[in-house]
Amino acid sequence: MSAAASTAPVLQVEALRAYYKISSFGLDREVRAVDDVTFHVNANEIYGLAGESSCGKTTLIRTIAAAIKPPLRVVGGSVVFNFAGRPVDMQKADDETVAAVRWKHLSYIMQGSMSVLNPVRRVERAFVDFAFRHIGKRKPEFLDIVRAHLQRLDLNPDILAAYPHQLSGGMRQRVAIALATVCRPEFIIADEPTTALDVIVQNSVLAMIRDVQKEIGSSLIFVTHDLAVHANLCHRLGIMYAGRLVEEGPTAEIFKAPKHPYTTHLVASLPRIGNTAPKKGLEGTPPSLAAPPPGCRFHPRCPLAMDICRTQNPPMVEVLPGRRVACFAVTPPGRAA
Repeated sequence: MSAAASTAPVLQVEALRAYYKISSFGLDREVRAVDDVTFHVNANEIYGLAGESSCGKTTLIRTIAAAIKPPLRVVGGSVVFNFAGRPVDMQKADDETVAAVRWKHLSYIMQGSMSVLNPVRRVERAFVDFAFRHIGKRKPEFLDIVRAHLQRLDLNPDILAAYPHQLSGGMRQRVAIALATVCRPEFIIADEPTTALDVIVQNSVLAMIRDVQKEIGSSLIFVTHDLAVHANLCHRLGIMYAGRLVEEGPTAEIFKAPKHPYTTHLVASLPRIGNTAPKKGLEGTPPSLAAPPPGCRFHPRCPLAMDICRTQNPPMVEVLPGRRVACFAVTPPGRAA
């Protein structure tokens, strides 16, 4: 492998646009859920995606994983993975290539464990269905690998004989993580994996994700609207608003000194020990992605909005090493050029 290949990002997303295109009653409707998003994820890195509900996070990661179905369509851009120096363009790859990549190289921890586990089949069957063909062993050997993997994750192998409804919500989510990592993939996508879990179970699941990521040396995209989770888990953080990436940088630096007005609001909304002052909510609501406002999509709610913000979309500009921001108040048009 060349030096360039070894240092290349594991994932490179360039100018990605994914829209929901709907036709009904003679009317065509376009929902711009992901609109010109560019970022990369490095080897052994946990990259977080944050933002309000309906800002495009889940659509983005589904597009990255090539797990899209009509009416969602990719209308532009590229998603390229680098697996052991072999680039795979998920938007151009055929079905056979995508099937070979999934679970062995790229896995997906879904938001709800019951989206993965069949309620009328035992847990063992889920491992067979998803991982057996990729591990390439005879079934007895395969099941030995699965049991050993469960034990490494502090899960009792006896759960293979259980039905999903016989397990608690937290246990099912831990099984979903074990299922996503049994093939030791280079890249993992986690979509709100701690949703609906209580705080104690959430901490356990997060610790499990962190330990697995370190053990197998994979890269990880972690999606949640909970900034406190990002603060404790992610190396770098991307902030999304209305289908676009508005800020990106090392997680600690974003929390210490947010640049974009939207990020500033998100960080300021976090509760802090000893701070009893009331939190002020951000006025207005996120725009409809079927009819987004011209220019910067945050300008109707932004306290720093200028005339240019209402007509032009600010580009993502590197303002410090590793820090990118899309805001004319931070990078005036002269600098952005």
